[in-house]
Amino acid sequence: MFQTILEKRIKFFASKRVEEKRNKPPTKAQQRSIMTTYLKNMAGWKPKDLKTKSFANVQELFEKEMKRVNTFVDFRTELVEGTEKGRSSKKAEVMEEIAQESSSKRTGDELEQEVAKKQKMDDDKEKAELQSLMEVASDEEEVAIDAIP
Repeated sequence: MFQTILEKRIKFFASKRVEEKRNKPPTKAQQRSIMTTYLKNMAGWKPKDLKTKSFANVQELFEKEMKRVNTFVDFRTELVEGTEKGRSSKKAEVMEEIAQESSSKRTGDELEQEVAKKQKMDDDKEKAELQSLMEVASDEEEVAIDAIP
């Protein structure tokens, strides 16, 4: 009995140590590594440019990029707000043209997909017809086919 209690206690404290290690905040070097990786992949910074910067500079760049990402507003919502306010500027017209162009591209893609689906369905029908013909031929008398290799 004492042995089982001792084993449970050892396992409990081992799991506590692992949990503390897992919940430990990252060091400055780890933070810098995470931030530089994000800046390289999302903001387009070059690794050699980030190597020369201090931790504070990298953190400042990271915070600017995160603020830009978090405050992102889709241009379509700006377009709707612009028309509600009664602004009829060239910028709103250009944005509307872009929105229409992108939506027409999407509809074109959808049409291509529908055509591909129809072709696939036609192919499936032809396969079914061929299989039924093959079954009919096999149901009749056995047919000897002379094939020359």
